[in-house]
Amino acid sequence: MVGAGGDSAGGAGGDVNGGGAGGESSRGAGGVGAAGSPGTDLLALASAFDGLFIHDTCTGANPSQPDTCIHEQEHEESFSFAGEPGTTYEVTLRIRGLFEPTTVMGGEAPDPDNPYFKIDGTVSALDYSHWHIEVSEPAHTYWLNHYPQTSHTIYQEDFEVTLSIAAGASVAVRVIDGNDRQIDNAATGLDDRQQVIDGVTEGVLDGQVLRVDVIDVVEASAP
Repeated sequence: MVGAGGDSAGGAGGDVNGGGAGGESSRGAGGVGAAGSPGTDLLALASAFDGLFIHDTCTGANPSQPDTCIHEQEHEESFSFAGEPGTTYEVTLRIRGLFEPTTVMGGEAPDPDNPYFKIDGTVSALDYSHWHIEVSEPAHTYWLNHYPQTSHTIYQEDFEVTLSIAAGASVAVRVIDGNDRQIDNAATGLDDRQQVIDGVTEGVLDGQVLRVDVIDVVEASAP
C-alpha cells in the first residue's frame, strides 16, 4: 500500500460496493442544506458534501500500458451552498481517496503534513488526473493530489481540510484528465495497487475513487 496521508478522525463512512462499468458518483441525502437561520444545524448546510463519492471507473483495457485503463476524462458533482446571505462558512471535510499524482505549479500548500493538498495554482501535468474542489466565492480551487512528480502510482490519502464557502456559492467536486488513460488501482502485481479504503470501499475498486465526509461547519470570523 502506498499511503500518502495518516488517518484522521472524523465522519463515518458507509460502505460503497465495488464494480460496475461507467463513472459512478453519489452524495449524501438532503442535497443543498436549508438556509442558515437562527437555530439551523450548520452541518445541514454542507449535506451535499457528506458522503459524496466519485468512482472514476475503467471503461476498457489499455494493452499498451497494462497498469492503466481507459476511462471517461471528466466526472463532476456540483451544487449551490446554502446559508445566510452575506455569510461565509468554514467547512471542514475529511478527504479519502485513491489517486494518481499530478503536479500543480504555484498556489499555496498550507499543511506541511499533507503537502499534496494545494490551494490555487495551475496544473502542469495535464495528462494526469487532477482531483479538486472548486468554489466560486471566495474563489479558490482546492487541489487534492499534487505531488512533486508524476508516476504510475496509486496513492491513498486520508486527511482533513477546511474550505471557506460563502452562502450561495457554486461548488464543483471534480476530476479531469487530459487523456483517456488513468492509472488503475485494480492492476495486479504492483505494491501500490489493489488498495481499499477501510469503511468506504467493499473490496478492490478499479480506476480511482474519492470519498468526502463533513466534519464541521462554523461561521467564519469577521475580518
